[in-house]
Amino acid sequence: MIKKNFILLVIILFSLNGCGYSPVFSNKTNFSIIELAVSGDKKINKIIINRLNYYKESKSEKLFSIIINNKIDKQISSKDTKGNPKTFRINIISKIKVKDSNGKINETTISKSINYNNKSNKFDLKKYENETIKNFGNKICEEIIIYLQSI
Repeated sequence: MIKKNFILLVIILFSLNGCGYSPVFSNKTNFSIIELAVSGDKKINKIIINRLNYYKESKSEKLFSIIINNKIDKQISSKDTKGNPKTFRINIISKIKVKDSNGKINETTISKSINYNNKSNKFDLKKYENETIKNFGNKICEEIIIYLQSI
């Protein structure tokens, strides 16, 4: 059993090496950010700035100026019979405007949303919301990086 698993692992490693697989978020970048301006929600902005500052230091032929506007919208999705909130919905919308060194402007919008139940302990509810916003901020950064690599 162990011998079969080892042989399977070796075959997978050789096949991945031969097919040209490379990680998306490797240290090799084909772009550099010369200017980064963010506006909107401070929590999301902090995450985006921290993640994208790495690309300010990289040297590349593709140079981008980026303007990002973030918006978080928290709504009550449903209420119980007494009128108390039962479920909430968080929408995060990021509008990205990218200007390359030739002056060409590309725009895209990335949005994330989630529904979640209300909790009796408001501390736990706020903690859950903050963790969700942090996770969405990281996902938005990943999508921005992929978007910039594709331009």
